[in-house]
Amino acid sequence: MHGFGGMGKIIKGHDNDLQREIAVKVLIDNAGALPSVDIERFRREARILAKLSHPNIPAIYDVVLDESAANFLIIFQFVEGRNLRQLLADEGRCQLSEVRTWFHQLASAIDYAHSLGVIHRDIKPENVIITPDRETAYLVDFGIALSTNDPKKLTEYGFAIGTPGYMSPEQASGKEIDARTDLFSLGVTLYEVLAGKAILVGDYQELSTVDESVPPQIDELIQECLLPADRRVPSAKAFSSRLAGSLRVTRPLSEVLSHGRLHEVANAIERLDADDFARLPKGQRALVLLKCEDIVDSGVESLRSAGISFLETLLRIGLHLPKDDYRKIVKPSIDWAFERESFGRQGNGLLEAALERAAADARIDAHSVLAEEFIGFLTGKDLEAKPNWYLQALRTFLNSLLANQACEDHINELGSAMRDINRIQRARK
Repeated sequence: MHGFGGMGKIIKGHDNDLQREIAVKVLIDNAGALPSVDIERFRREARILAKLSHPNIPAIYDVVLDESAANFLIIFQFVEGRNLRQLLADEGRCQLSEVRTWFHQLASAIDYAHSLGVIHRDIKPENVIITPDRETAYLVDFGIALSTNDPKKLTEYGFAIGTPGYMSPEQASGKEIDARTDLFSLGVTLYEVLAGKAILVGDYQELSTVDESVPPQIDELIQECLLPADRRVPSAKAFSSRLAGSLRVTRPLSEVLSHGRLHEVANAIERLDADDFARLPKGQRALVLLKCEDIVDSGVESLRSAGISFLETLLRIGLHLPKDDYRKIVKPSIDWAFERESFGRQGNGLLEAALERAAADARIDAHSVLAEEFIGFLTGKDLEAKPNWYLQALRTFLNSLLANQACEDHINELGSAMRDINRIQRARK
C-alpha cells in the first residue's frame, strides 16, 4: 500500500519484465458491488491518462478493466517523493525559490491537459508529488477529471464534485465549469504552500506583509486566481507568465542593492553563480553578506523565510569566497539546517539540501570551512538523544563531505562522527 487517490487505493509494485517500479491504482469495492458510475469514472480516468504525455504527469503503462471479475487496475509510472500536504506537515511553509519551479511545472502540465480538453477539477496539495531532490513536481490523480470531449457528463448539474476549500465558486455550486476552475485551485494551492496554511475565506492575508521575501506581485497573482471566472487569470500559460514576471529583476544590481526591496535583492543574487559572485566588486559582495547577516540575526519572524533563502543562495554562490567570508554563511546555515527552529519545526530541509550540494561542489578552501564548522557544530552534541531523522540528515551531509575529492583535512574527525552515527543507528534497529 502506498496511499489513496480519488476512488482508488495506490499500491507500489515492480514490473518484473521491464525491471521498473510501478504504481497500481485499484478501484475500491467498499459495498460488495461497484456502482456503475464509479466503474465509468475509473474507465474515463484511464482514457484521460492514456492521452496525456507530459513530463510532469505520471505516464500510464497499462490498464485492466475486467468487469466480469470486478478487477479494475491502472498501472502507471511510480513517482518517488512526498506530496505537498506531507511536505507542509513535515517542514511548514515552502521557500519561494523552490515553489516557483514547482508551480511553473504544474502550470505547464495543466496547460497541456487543458489543450486536450481535460479539466483536472481536484488540484490541491495532496495531488502534487515533489521528488526527493525537490526539483520536480508531478500532478497526479485525474480520478474526477472532466474531458470536454466526452459526449455524456457523469456529474449532474447542481451536484458538486471536488475538494471543499479548493473548488472554485462555480464548481462548488455545481454549475457548468471550464478550465478556469483549475486556475482557482492552483492559486489556492500556491497560497497554502507559501503561507503554510489555507486561505481564510473572505479574509485574505497578504503573503508579502508576513514574509518579506515574497513579492507583492505574487499576492496580486493569487488574488486574480480567486476572482469570478470571467475576471480570473485566463489560462495556466498566463499564470506561469505572471509568476515569472513577479520574480523578474530588471534594475542594475548596484541599484537593487542600494534601494531594492528584500525580495528584489534575493532574486538578483539568486541569478548569479559562484564565479559571477566572486567577480563582483568587493563592496557589493560585502553589502550582500552584511544584508544576510542582518536578516539572519534579526530574529524577526517576517524575515525568517528571507534569511533561509539568502543562506541557501549564498551557500551556492559563495563557494569561491575567502574562507572567513564563507564561514559567515556556513555557520548559521548548519545551525538552521539541523538545530534551530524554523516555522515551528526543528531544522530546515532546504538548507539541509543546500549544504549537501555545497559539500559536494566545494573546492579545498570552501570544503575546509564546511568541515570545520560541522565538526565544531557536533562538538558536545549528545547524538544518542537525537531522533533518527536528525542522525540521517547528519549522515547525508557527512557522505557528501567525505566523497568530495577536495576532502584532504579533518578526515579523522569526520570519519569518527560517521562511526558514532553508524553505531547509534545500528543499535536502534
